Amino acid sequence: MVKVIFLENLEENKVGDIKNVADGYARNYLVPKGIVEIATEGKVRELESKMAKLKKEEAEKVAAAEKIAGKITKEKIVIEEEVNEDGHLYGAVTPKEVAEVLADRGYEIDGSDIIMEESIKEPGDYEVEVRVGHGVETKLKVVVQRKE
Repeated sequence: MVKVIFLENLEENKVGDIKNVADGYARNYLVPKGIVEIATEGKVRELESKMAKLKKEEAEKVAAAEKIAGKITKEKIVIEEEVNEDGHLYGAVTPKEVAEVLADRGYEIDGSDIIMEESIKEPGDYEVEVRVGHGVETKLKVVVQRKE
Protein backbone atom coordinates (compact mmCIF):
# COMPACT_ATOMS: atom_id res chain seq x y z
CA MET A 1 0.00 0.00 0.00
CA VAL A 2 1.09 3.53 -0.73
CA LYS A 3 -0.25 6.76 0.76
CA VAL A 4 -1.55 9.18 -1.87
CA ILE A 5 -3.16 12.62 -2.02
CA PHE A 6 -6.19 12.90 -4.31
CA LEU A 7 -5.94 15.83 -6.74
CA GLU A 8 -9.33 15.04 -8.33
CA ASN A 9 -12.59 13.54 -7.12
CA LEU A 10 -12.74 9.80 -7.82
CA GLU A 11 -15.60 7.66 -6.58
CA GLU A 12 -15.90 8.27 -2.82
CA ASN A 13 -12.55 10.10 -2.64
CA LYS A 14 -12.53 13.90 -2.76
CA VAL A 15 -9.82 16.43 -3.60
CA GLY A 16 -7.32 16.61 -0.76
CA ASP A 17 -8.16 13.22 0.73
CA ILE A 18 -5.11 11.28 1.87
CA LYS A 19 -5.68 7.54 1.51
CA ASN A 20 -3.78 4.29 1.20
CA VAL A 21 -4.22 2.53 -2.14
CA ALA A 22 -2.60 -0.47 -3.77
CA ASP A 23 0.88 0.24 -5.15
CA GLY A 24 0.04 -0.95 -8.68
CA TYR A 25 -3.22 0.99 -8.84
CA ALA A 26 -1.41 4.17 -7.80
CA ARG A 27 1.64 3.80 -10.04
CA ASN A 28 -0.10 2.38 -13.12
CA TYR A 29 -3.36 4.31 -13.14
CA LEU A 30 -3.86 7.08 -10.60
CA VAL A 31 -0.47 8.86 -10.80
CA PRO A 32 -0.13 8.75 -14.63
CA LYS A 33 -3.65 10.18 -15.05
CA GLY A 34 -2.87 12.97 -12.57
CA ILE A 35 -5.64 11.89 -10.19
CA VAL A 36 -3.27 11.50 -7.22
CA GLU A 37 0.28 12.17 -6.15
CA ILE A 38 2.35 10.20 -3.69
CA ALA A 39 1.95 11.64 -0.17
CA THR A 40 5.30 12.58 1.35
CA GLU A 41 5.60 14.67 4.52
CA GLY A 42 6.56 17.69 2.46
CA LYS A 43 3.68 17.15 0.04
CA VAL A 44 1.19 16.88 2.90
CA ARG A 45 2.38 20.21 4.33
CA GLU A 46 2.35 21.76 0.87
CA LEU A 47 -1.14 20.35 0.30
CA GLU A 48 -2.53 22.12 3.32
CA SER A 49 -1.61 25.44 1.74
CA LYS A 50 -2.86 24.42 -1.72
CA MET A 51 -6.19 22.90 -0.58
CA ALA A 52 -8.32 25.95 -1.28
CA LYS A 53 -6.91 26.30 -4.79
CA LEU A 54 -7.31 22.57 -5.52
CA LYS A 55 -10.90 22.56 -4.28
CA LYS A 56 -11.74 25.58 -6.42
CA GLU A 57 -10.17 24.00 -9.51
CA GLU A 58 -12.01 20.74 -8.90
CA ALA A 59 -15.30 22.59 -8.43
CA GLU A 60 -14.74 24.24 -11.83
CA LYS A 61 -14.00 20.87 -13.44
CA VAL A 62 -17.11 19.35 -11.85
CA ALA A 63 -19.22 22.27 -13.09
CA ALA A 64 -17.85 21.77 -16.62
CA ALA A 65 -18.54 18.02 -16.42
CA GLU A 66 -22.09 18.71 -15.19
CA LYS A 67 -22.63 21.05 -18.14
CA ILE A 68 -21.51 18.32 -20.55
CA ALA A 69 -23.68 15.79 -18.70
CA GLY A 70 -26.68 18.09 -19.14
CA LYS A 71 -26.08 18.17 -22.88
CA ILE A 72 -25.60 14.39 -23.11
CA THR A 73 -28.83 13.79 -21.19
CA LYS A 74 -30.71 15.67 -23.93
CA GLU A 75 -29.09 13.57 -26.66
CA LYS A 76 -30.76 10.59 -28.27
CA ILE A 77 -28.59 8.43 -30.45
CA VAL A 78 -29.94 6.07 -33.08
CA ILE A 79 -27.88 3.09 -34.16
CA GLU A 80 -28.98 1.00 -37.13
CA GLU A 81 -27.94 -2.64 -37.20
CA GLU A 82 -28.64 -5.73 -39.30
CA VAL A 83 -31.38 -7.88 -37.74
CA ASN A 84 -32.05 -11.59 -38.38
CA GLU A 85 -35.48 -13.15 -38.98
CA ASP A 86 -35.88 -13.81 -35.23
CA GLY A 87 -35.54 -10.09 -34.47
CA HIS A 88 -32.05 -10.32 -32.95
CA LEU A 89 -29.06 -8.29 -34.03
CA TYR A 90 -26.40 -10.20 -35.94
CA GLY A 91 -23.81 -8.56 -33.74
CA ALA A 92 -24.27 -6.40 -30.67
CA VAL A 93 -24.14 -2.73 -29.82
CA THR A 94 -21.24 -2.25 -27.43
CA PRO A 95 -20.17 0.66 -25.21
CA LYS A 96 -17.40 1.38 -27.71
CA GLU A 97 -19.94 1.92 -30.51
CA VAL A 98 -22.00 4.26 -28.32
CA ALA A 99 -18.82 6.21 -27.46
CA GLU A 100 -17.96 6.48 -31.18
CA VAL A 101 -21.37 8.00 -31.95
CA LEU A 102 -20.89 10.47 -29.08
CA ALA A 103 -17.40 11.29 -30.40
CA ASP A 104 -18.92 12.05 -33.81
CA ARG A 105 -21.15 14.55 -32.02
CA GLY A 106 -18.18 16.24 -30.36
CA TYR A 107 -18.10 14.56 -26.93
CA GLU A 108 -14.83 13.17 -25.60
CA ILE A 109 -16.19 10.01 -23.99
CA ASP A 110 -14.22 6.77 -23.87
CA GLY A 111 -15.91 3.38 -24.33
CA SER A 112 -14.94 2.46 -20.77
CA ASP A 113 -17.05 5.41 -19.57
CA ILE A 114 -20.24 3.96 -21.08
CA ILE A 115 -21.85 1.66 -18.54
CA MET A 116 -24.13 -1.06 -19.88
CA GLU A 117 -25.22 -4.18 -17.99
CA GLU A 118 -24.59 -6.12 -21.19
CA SER A 119 -24.21 -5.43 -24.88
CA ILE A 120 -27.44 -4.62 -26.73
CA LYS A 121 -28.53 -7.58 -28.85
CA GLU A 122 -32.06 -6.63 -29.86
CA PRO A 123 -33.70 -3.57 -31.43
CA GLY A 124 -35.39 -1.21 -29.01
CA ASP A 125 -35.01 1.81 -26.76
CA TYR A 126 -32.35 1.68 -24.07
CA GLU A 127 -30.90 3.93 -21.42
CA VAL A 128 -27.19 3.68 -20.71
CA GLU A 129 -25.10 5.37 -18.07
CA VAL A 130 -22.29 7.70 -19.12
CA ARG A 131 -19.44 8.71 -16.81
CA VAL A 132 -18.51 12.23 -17.84
CA GLY A 133 -15.63 12.58 -15.38
CA HIS A 134 -14.92 14.08 -11.98
CA GLY A 135 -17.58 11.87 -10.40
CA VAL A 136 -20.34 13.13 -12.72
CA GLU A 137 -22.61 10.56 -14.37
CA THR A 138 -25.66 10.90 -16.60
CA LYS A 139 -28.10 8.83 -18.65
CA LEU A 140 -28.19 8.61 -22.44
CA LYS A 141 -31.06 7.38 -24.62
CA VAL A 142 -29.96 4.83 -27.22
CA VAL A 143 -32.32 3.60 -29.90
CA VAL A 144 -31.30 0.50 -31.80
CA GLN A 145 -33.29 -0.14 -34.94
CA ARG A 146 -33.31 -2.39 -37.97
CA LYS A 147 -31.06 -1.24 -40.80
CA GLU A 148 -33.19 -0.74 -43.91
